[in-house]
Amino acid sequence: MFKILEVSDRKAPVLEHSDDVFHRALADGGDYYHVKCDFGDYDIEYIENDEALNNEILKKSGVVKFLPSYRHYDETDTDTLYLRFLSLYKAIYFEGIDEYVLAFSRTALANSDLEIFCLDSRIEKFLGKHDKLHVIDALPEKYPEKSLLINKERPDPNVNYGTKTLPSIFVFHNVFFVQGLLDGKDPKKIKYLEYAAEQRSGIASIIMRLYAFKNAFAEFGIKVGLKRGSGKYGDEMVDKYFDLDRLPDDANETNTVYLQSSTTLVATMFYTLADKNFSVDVIKPAFKAEMDEYYDAVFGGKKVLGLLIRGTDYLTTNQRGERIMAGVANMVPEINKWLEEDGYDLIFLASEDADICEQMIKEYGPKLRLLSQERHRVSDFTDVTIISDLEKKERTGRDYEIALADTTINYFYALYLLSKCDSFMCSGQCNGYDMVLAFNQNKFDRLYKFNISGETMMG
Repeated sequence: MFKILEVSDRKAPVLEHSDDVFHRALADGGDYYHVKCDFGDYDIEYIENDEALNNEILKKSGVVKFLPSYRHYDETDTDTLYLRFLSLYKAIYFEGIDEYVLAFSRTALANSDLEIFCLDSRIEKFLGKHDKLHVIDALPEKYPEKSLLINKERPDPNVNYGTKTLPSIFVFHNVFFVQGLLDGKDPKKIKYLEYAAEQRSGIASIIMRLYAFKNAFAEFGIKVGLKRGSGKYGDEMVDKYFDLDRLPDDANETNTVYLQSSTTLVATMFYTLADKNFSVDVIKPAFKAEMDEYYDAVFGGKKVLGLLIRGTDYLTTNQRGERIMAGVANMVPEINKWLEEDGYDLIFLASEDADICEQMIKEYGPKLRLLSQERHRVSDFTDVTIISDLEKKERTGRDYEIALADTTINYFYALYLLSKCDSFMCSGQCNGYDMVLAFNQNKFDRLYKFNISGETMMG
């Protein structure tokens, strides 16, 4: 992305101002230019999109490449623009201007009824006067319904489309992401998208994202498959327990888009609004039958309240919004209320956090049931922040593979058993919560997800 700066005495090439000045600068390949302009000279400086974000957060989450560089994009190629994003809002307010503010605004003015407001009067010098483009002196005290504020200098990769505030990188990315994925390929020839799971992704995350991508791209006639050999799970284990789509043999460089980082799509409203539904069909029949037999043996004939309480790396990675987890103290009053009102015989608790399990055992004693599995404590995360890194630290080689498979199967057992309970309560938004709901198919007597931050997601 090119930022627009005041003129400096830095030695740099000189460009003449024009509507395509940023495209010319991108094609030239430099990172700093002086621009001569009749309404006032200015400088532009290029910065990689990932560099403009909070690198510490990206580093902790293990993301290698978050956003495309967008060295080639076309505001006029409406076939490859996600114009639906423009229809989600009535007004957008910009604190300042940069390359992406101008590209997005030019696209919005040509293809939508979106009203654009900007504090920087130079926006009219770049885009011309327009009845939907407004220069303002100050931001409103109260924003109208369906409006969005674009921050000037506060980019953050933890994008939350419920906050009504985004950096310009993300409004641009939301409209142009298809062009970033294509990277010059002919969209008419694309038949497939291959999703490479990240090393940090758990099995629930992989399945959720695979089906979201699969459902979202189906309307374009594009088939999505999971890349073999990607992620932390061996293909042999995945194929033994799960039935996940792979790409056919005719997938090649010409007809396939290769998604190297799922966060590229997850950071869009295209993903947020995607149908993420799937069913127990993702589980191999033999594995499902085994879990059904276990549930019947332990809980058969009992009225069961299912609880999913996440801790450990949800605490160490400083999650935000709905992903901030409620603790045992937050949940006990609501649990007790349900127990009194509904008369559950047993509580089934799913948690990877040993401290949480110990607290719950003290609260509910013999009424509580848990799977026997390896658990961790927040205090275990001395020099790592996520569970997968802790597991690698504790084991290597074949020992790690065996332990990973065991942990994964236990985790899936827990989610599937939760889906068979009479009612379900969860400590906050997580992939496990979505998966339990997908398996249950809206059959719970009661359902509750804590949201102690008070923020909600759109969509």
